[in-house]
Amino acid sequence: MGIRVTEGWSVEIDWGVGSYEPTGELLAPVSEAVVELAGPLAGRTVLDVGCGTGNAALAAAARGAVVTGVDPASRLLAVARERAAAQKLTVDFLAGDAASLPVADQSVDVVLSVFAVIFAPDAAAAIGELTRVVAPDGRIVVTAWPPGGSMSVVNAAAEKFMSEVFGRPHTSASESAGTPKPLAWHDPEALGAAFAPYGFAVEVIRKSLVFESASAEQYLERSATHPMAVSADRALSQRPDADELRAELWSRLLAAAKSVNEDPDGYRFTADYTIATAYRS
Repeated sequence: MGIRVTEGWSVEIDWGVGSYEPTGELLAPVSEAVVELAGPLAGRTVLDVGCGTGNAALAAAARGAVVTGVDPASRLLAVARERAAAQKLTVDFLAGDAASLPVADQSVDVVLSVFAVIFAPDAAAAIGELTRVVAPDGRIVVTAWPPGGSMSVVNAAAEKFMSEVFGRPHTSASESAGTPKPLAWHDPEALGAAFAPYGFAVEVIRKSLVFESASAEQYLERSATHPMAVSADRALSQRPDADELRAELWSRLLAAAKSVNEDPDGYRFTADYTIATAYRS
């Protein structure tokens, strides 16, 4: 669903632009799976980090949890509040990011983050916050897209193109030394090493989600409103050859999307994802 930020990619994503809602609808089954795994939640306090339009927060609230959702994008928080009101669910939605959560120490029974904290610029700072707010007997549950799967094929094509167009920002050796390296949020060993200093062990399971559309073209058109795609398009629009670049990007994305198609009569692909659960060991 759009373009994932990785180390050195030169386009900054504004999560408040475009429309995340179509993607949120497609990813709703993942939030349901995460909430089921984290349950039972009735009467427990839950924090949804990077709550977006509220999928996981609302699913937890529907199961009787006392829920807080945190996101840096005010527009997404407004959408989440509207959804909560429509469903007659009580959720406290707050502005904030993963490196500075507006939550007290050890005050949350379950921390959830569905394809959100994985985008944190400083993974170590985010993990410090996740472990700070969770209760002594609590759990942290995070989802991620593993590399090499169908989802990453389209993302990689977009990232490669944008890197070719804009290049990787130059940094000195000293600047590079102070820049946090991306964390492999899907990898049990990497996560174990990242959480271990805080006294946490990590278990990782792998699941899959099926995406279907009438065609690869329709799939990409629906993804075009994603904040990542809109942010990329805004960057391209600043170039004098913007139209040619857009056409080339579309061509590459279409080829990548078609390469993972599993349905010769339509469009379908299966994307693996991981659910990592961290708990005090």
